Amino acid sequence: MKNAPTPWVLAHVFAVALLTVAASAQDLTKLRTLTPAQAADLAAKRKGSLALNALTDMSPEVATALAAQQGELSLNSLTSLSPESAGALAKHAPSAHFGYADLSLDGLQQLSPETAAALATHRGALSLKMLATLDSVPLANKLAAQWGELQLNGLTTLSPEIAAILASNEGVLVDRTRPGVEARRADRAASILRLDGLAELSTPTAAALAQQKGVLVLLGLTRLSPALATQLAPHEGLLVLGGFTELSPEVAAALAASPSELVFSDLPVLSPASAEAFAKRTKGVYFIGLTTLDAKTRAAVRGNSNIRLPSGLLGK
Repeated sequence: MKNAPTPWVLAHVFAVALLTVAASAQDLTKLRTLTPAQAADLAAKRKGSLALNALTDMSPEVATALAAQQGELSLNSLTSLSPESAGALAKHAPSAHFGYADLSLDGLQQLSPETAAALATHRGALSLKMLATLDSVPLANKLAAQWGELQLNGLTTLSPEIAAILASNEGVLVDRTRPGVEARRADRAASILRLDGLAELSTPTAAALAQQKGVLVLLGLTRLSPALATQLAPHEGLLVLGGFTELSPEVAAALAASPSELVFSDLPVLSPASAEAFAKRTKGVYFIGLTTLDAKTRAAVRGNSNIRLPSGLLGK
């Protein structure tokens, strides 16, 4: 018969079919490679969330196929992403669920300007938790405009310009990622901005972050100077600080004037002089990491119900 498929073609088609079935059936958490055909099959058949967190490479063709998937898409083992693949993934539509990242790329640590610009066009909620550097204004604006707790715990440096953009995030209060639709949480929860990878802050960056309204979490700070504390103090909401193990009276005095509630997560000891700075606080201050409390410090904080200590520590 003329034009009949050769045995090689038949074998090739059969092999591709088997691979596609295998990709659909196997444990997706272990899938390290994916062909465009397999990706298209998964996108067509998999409804709801799709986690391919073992994939380490993403060609533009695979990205284009996966972008058609309807639901949350998680690709957290990718360590690099070309502008072409980023542009394809950016077309992935937001899911119908409120409260989840539509596109998770939490393994990416560095982005080229072109890749960052491509991701900035994504309409849904984008997660980049381990990104070490964020210097793209379009991407920063995109992240600040989206809903959800904004975690950028991989950042090791942060410019005042980018910090000011991130501080404008309205967080879990409002979802504007879907064009023409605005969804608000019934409990009107505050914005949550978490930057635990920052070991140091410049005073201009601290001043920019202090403009954030809501919960600001900085658990990686290795030191807190009086100048830095003074810049952070105007923050309004809840300020969570950690990473340092000493709190000088000067720093305590600067922070005591803050309108925010304060949480110190790692402070093991509180000196009497530092405790005195908080003695008249009318907003809550929580020393959740304290392990010891001497008699003078105990006397300084006793009687102020706004000062909270670990359970049982006052009785020691």
